[in-house]
Amino acid sequence: MGMPEIPKGTNRPSLDETLIDLLESIALEEMALAHLINAEAEELQAFVGKHLDFPSNPSNDDILRFNVTIARLMETLMFKELFLLRKLETALQLLRTQSSDEE
Repeated sequence: MGMPEIPKGTNRPSLDETLIDLLESIALEEMALAHLINAEAEELQAFVGKHLDFPSNPSNDDILRFNVTIARLMETLMFKELFLLRKLETALQLLRTQSSDEE
């Protein structure tokens, strides 16, 4: 099996358009992550209670399970943030390369 080939086309975006699309995708993903973090914060506030009184009267095991769940989600979000940082660094590198090519 040979390497796949990208067909030539006249509607290919320019490098500038590609960079804009890349930056927009990073911004959209950051907004989605912010919404997830906010939802987790609201869930945590509901679990702990307005006056830190644990209104659902959870057991110690319930509290530990809840804590582990939040920690795992936050760890996953942290890895996603690192991926987005790498994506941004790549976009900046492309921008620098484009700028030096134009000089």
